[in-house]
Amino acid sequence: MKLGVLGGTFDPVHTEHLLLAVEAANELALDAVLLLPAPNPPHKSGAVTDYSVRKKMLEAFVSDAADVGIKIIIDETELEFYPEPSYAYKTLGRLAEKYAGDELTYVIGSDSLFKFTTWKNPDAVACTMPICVYPRGSAEGVKEECDRLNALYPGARFFPLDAVTAGVSSSLIRFLTETNQYERAEAFLTPSVYAFIRSHGLYGEYSLLTEKLKSELPPSLYVHSLNTAEWATEHAWLGGVSFDKAFTAAILHDAAKPYSPMFGLSFYPAGTPMPVCHQYDGAVRAREVYGITDGEVLEAIKFHTTAKENMSETGKLIYLADKLEKGRNYPGIDELRTAASRGLNEGVAAVLRHTVGYLLSRGETPDPLTYKAFEWYNNERRQNGSESIG
Repeated sequence: MKLGVLGGTFDPVHTEHLLLAVEAANELALDAVLLLPAPNPPHKSGAVTDYSVRKKMLEAFVSDAADVGIKIIIDETELEFYPEPSYAYKTLGRLAEKYAGDELTYVIGSDSLFKFTTWKNPDAVACTMPICVYPRGSAEGVKEECDRLNALYPGARFFPLDAVTAGVSSSLIRFLTETNQYERAEAFLTPSVYAFIRSHGLYGEYSLLTEKLKSELPPSLYVHSLNTAEWATEHAWLGGVSFDKAFTAAILHDAAKPYSPMFGLSFYPAGTPMPVCHQYDGAVRAREVYGITDGEVLEAIKFHTTAKENMSETGKLIYLADKLEKGRNYPGIDELRTAASRGLNEGVAAVLRHTVGYLLSRGETPDPLTYKAFEWYNNERRQNGSESIG
């Protein structure tokens, strides 16, 4: 038999997983697709829904998918390694033994492809079975990266699927449910999975927070906060940022804007323009009003307007989300979004270049933090052999 192997957290499983299974089955002439839920995914830094709950959603998903014309099987091989993390090199080696005589192909997304060299024992993974890559949102650079990895790991066979998925993610669905946008979420879920999520009240941890925020912000500012949180959660994988950090920092980044400045001018760094005060107030309000204690989240809020030198991955993500969310529209934004899709550092460098250039062209002086960040990321790119942003 020819089997496709599709692993993941499936938190939750969604229609793009189904589309991917169908496309892979058709292009590779598969007899069945194995879904491997990870009990303890090594790439997830935040909380994950209990394995038993995710398995029930997968069972509902498989039932809904019964009419698509391909066989989908839930394989629980990774339970053999629990509570150790579900590393692919162990899982694939075990599957090769378990399905000896069958032809196995590992299916991964392009987001995983571009981080493949950071995996645990990537050389073992690369050579266990062929690896088929589905482009998420865009096929840009996918074939080239497959070719590079084939050369890097002798005996490896990376190759792309022809189909390009829309880039729907489990994080997007969690964002939609957390912000009470169930009609949008329903479009990305099979009927039984959607019903399961609603009946079990899943993914509503921040519903009270978002309702409180909605009551305190002007409608247009709340929409901007939603858009920022959507961009941040969809792109959090670029920096390995957990959903919880991405969501809370992004949704609350402008929580103090209607109340700013909240303190006397001596509270803020010398020379801080009045419109920038809200970033500092935001960190205070997130902590004191919304109960946020995560230092990385608070710092991301504190510098989301100006940026600063050597930001955390969460800080970079929120800085970019604020500038690139779908409601923004200014000359050059499409190029900036493309740069950010290639990595957070590249995105931050590009946005800083655009911001500093724009302010200087208007005869305005950038905030000292912004200019220091500009210089810092410029130097980082020089040291890494990348093109200067200055």
